[in-house]
Amino acid sequence: MLTAYFDDSGTHGNSDVVLWSGLFGNGFQWEHFNNLWAAKLKDPSPTKDPLKRFHMAECYASDGDFLRWSRTATDFLVHELVDIIIKCGLYADAAAISRNDWDDLVKGDLRVTLGDAEGYSLRMAFVRASKWARKMGETELAFVFDRRQEREREGKRIYQLFDSFSKIEPTAVKPVSFVFSDSYNTLPLQAADLVAWHQYQYAVEYLKAGGKLKGPSSRQLQRLSKGGRVKQGFASRSAIERMVALEIGNEQRIAQAAELITATPEEFERKFNAPLPASQKHSLES
Repeated sequence: MLTAYFDDSGTHGNSDVVLWSGLFGNGFQWEHFNNLWAAKLKDPSPTKDPLKRFHMAECYASDGDFLRWSRTATDFLVHELVDIIIKCGLYADAAAISRNDWDDLVKGDLRVTLGDAEGYSLRMAFVRASKWARKMGETELAFVFDRRQEREREGKRIYQLFDSFSKIEPTAVKPVSFVFSDSYNTLPLQAADLVAWHQYQYAVEYLKAGGKLKGPSSRQLQRLSKGGRVKQGFASRSAIERMVALEIGNEQRIAQAAELITATPEEFERKFNAPLPASQKHSLES
């Protein structure tokens, strides 16, 4: 079975970009990863005390457990941690969303269905992880998200949608579990945080450059992206405009999807399994 670990970045209210990034691997990869990462936390750098956890923002700012660390020391630790991610052969994917453009263009039932900018990135986390699992030839996928209390209800509903869909679609990847955890107790979430932080920095650069960047300036993200193991999508204004335009004429379907997103657990089962109206059934069969 495969497991995907997700962390968010840019989810503070005044950020221009928001994303959820996932780090993917199988049981053998994660076992190897946990051993290497735990060893590095115990001996992070010469003359430095063991770390309780790694947090990229604190590391970059030389704050928290990294107080009085030099830039050379923090940069080298990040380099070694990236080595571990590469050595374990892990994959990563993220969906970055331009927050202001999303808020300006996505309204009404479409917004309820797709969520706000962070909510859409959360939905895409499920989609992109499922695509990766299918590409790997796997049929089951476990989801672990960094704890964000304000997103737990929404995340559980999205998981319920994917789970229900997998029961009626034979080729769908089956989501077998969905949990929110914390990075102190779940080491892969620390690595997901490292990757998400670098992808967020690149997304901000990309937005400021008007989408004209050819690749990330970060040496560590360049290393991670080599060979196509780490990928990143970006929903710019033009991409969001195209997506909204494609939904014109689908108002009834969007309204029904919005009902599923906002339904109680009892209502969800009834509405998801309700037969299609005759007009929609005919359109699907024609």
